[in-house]
Amino acid sequence: MLNLTRQEKQVLLFVGAVVLVGIVIGYLQKISPSSKVILPQGRGGPRTAPTVIEKKTNPNKASLEELIRLPEIGPVLAGNIIEYRNSIGAFKSLEELQKVQGLGPKKLKRLKDYLSLE
Repeated sequence: MLNLTRQEKQVLLFVGAVVLVGIVIGYLQKISPSSKVILPQGRGGPRTAPTVIEKKTNPNKASLEELIRLPEIGPVLAGNIIEYRNSIGAFKSLEELQKVQGLGPKKLKRLKDYLSLE
């Protein structure tokens, strides 16, 4: 088999992760070409990189993929929102989102421009 050093294994793992991220981004662009999403740059980029989302997302109707496209919402938080919505019922106000594990008042304040219950 291959006799690789620890550093060589780490480089291969990193390259594999970069390729996987590229595939996921390409897939997301294929399934939703009308949505314009600008992803934030890495740690060296600006702290408040722009995120462009053309229409507001309704957390009562949004799919996992739609929630993940929002800034600061990853797969775990999107899953928590859907789990809360399915077990408790529809959100009556945006402030009720704070009851979801992982979504506090500061994060909700940053997300309000991207959310609507209409």
